[in-house]
Amino acid sequence: MDIDKKLDSLKRIQPVDPPSFLYTRILARIESAGSLPAPFAWRWAFAAVFILLLSLNFSVLLKTSDNLTSPGIEEVVLAMDLTTSNDFYRE
Repeated sequence: MDIDKKLDSLKRIQPVDPPSFLYTRILARIESAGSLPAPFAWRWAFAAVFILLLSLNFSVLLKTSDNLTSPGIEEVVLAMDLTTSNDFYRE
């Protein structure tokens, strides 16, 4: 079959030796790129997005804390004979 010939050709592939000091060159590039500080505009953008998300979280928290119970929940609790206490036994 034609596919067997293609698979057999993969057996003839020889491993290639990497250039000398390749690993040390890669590490040097990583270390040199990591030492650069973030651009000033990115810092301001990050701070603005952080403050925006923080204020959004607080506003959602304050709005939802006002409406903790709704009349629909009370009807379901009464219909299913559930309790709102954490007691294991009804005494």
